[in-house]
Amino acid sequence: MKVLVIGGTRYMGKLLVQNLLNEGHDVSIISRGNQQPNWWNQIKHIKADRSNKKELESGLKGMEFDWVFDSQAYRKEHVEDFGNLMNGRVGKYLFVSTGSIYSKWDYGTPEEALLDFELNIPFKENQVNWDDLPYDYDPKELEYGARKRHCEKWIIENFEMPYVIMRIPAIMGEDDPTGRIWWWIQRIADNRGIVVPSKIENPFRTLYSGDAAQAFLDSMESDKTINQVYHIASHEIFTPRSWVRILSGILNTEPKIFLVPSIFAEKHLGGINENGLADKYSPPLLRKYPYIHDLSKADKDFNFKTTNVEDWLTKTADYYLNLSDVDNSKGYENRDLEIKLGTEWESRLVNLQDLFESEF
Repeated sequence: MKVLVIGGTRYMGKLLVQNLLNEGHDVSIISRGNQQPNWWNQIKHIKADRSNKKELESGLKGMEFDWVFDSQAYRKEHVEDFGNLMNGRVGKYLFVSTGSIYSKWDYGTPEEALLDFELNIPFKENQVNWDDLPYDYDPKELEYGARKRHCEKWIIENFEMPYVIMRIPAIMGEDDPTGRIWWWIQRIADNRGIVVPSKIENPFRTLYSGDAAQAFLDSMESDKTINQVYHIASHEIFTPRSWVRILSGILNTEPKIFLVPSIFAEKHLGGINENGLADKYSPPLLRKYPYIHDLSKADKDFNFKTTNVEDWLTKTADYYLNLSDVDNSKGYENRDLEIKLGTEWESRLVNLQDLFESEF
């Protein structure tokens, strides 16, 4: 197949390109060329900024592709420009979306919510109706999720080329530019404890980066996926305790979990982010509602598979602890304060329990 990957030089995209090359596909990528992975000499590079319409038109002039993988569309204009430019020149287009498209339901009161996650476990792809959703977003919701939602809406309502939409959760694995998995590995490896805000002790799913890359490829090879939307995520469901227990077993540690009221964790551990704004203390992956995707459609249509969690977490932990030269994870400079807050809160609970027992 003649394949175009938009992006492709980092994380999941890098793995996807390698998988495509391993299968013998003719691969081109669009990027600015700032990063050149070890397969660079095996692909055709189209130097362009996908946000620049003129560069995109010039780079893709006269080209046709069997498949296009797009993980770098973050605004409606990105998919609109590409769709208008490449209509009739693409066999099948895959848009990498996100579970954050549900961020419209991630704030406010239960009465304001359009989808009650607690009553919809697992939640299905068709529980989102784009018809009544305009191209705007509430300032309280995540801009990233809203803009991805706008991309989906435009594709579904306007694309003339066949498409597949993949909604992914937070991706974990080696060489993660977000540092999310390193947050957990570094704290569990030092064996001092993990502070978990009580509001976000809910079950969740994540996904290994290698499984995401393979699922993108598998979905394109299936005729059943044309003009369909899918959730992909780990088949395992985790809680903060089970997540810590699995990583602790891999790292041979026994860190205590300090369950601290969210208001205290945010007040004392939040800090200031790179933009000078207050930054909430929030362990990656954890949410204030159950976050369980329904995977049955992907399982049925393209035989979606995931790697055993202990296997990929072992590989990922080894990468960060032994093979990677990474800085401390987010907030690790406040590690002593994290443990102080956790131990002091636990001590107060013990004193309260003793008082309660003495009274009764």
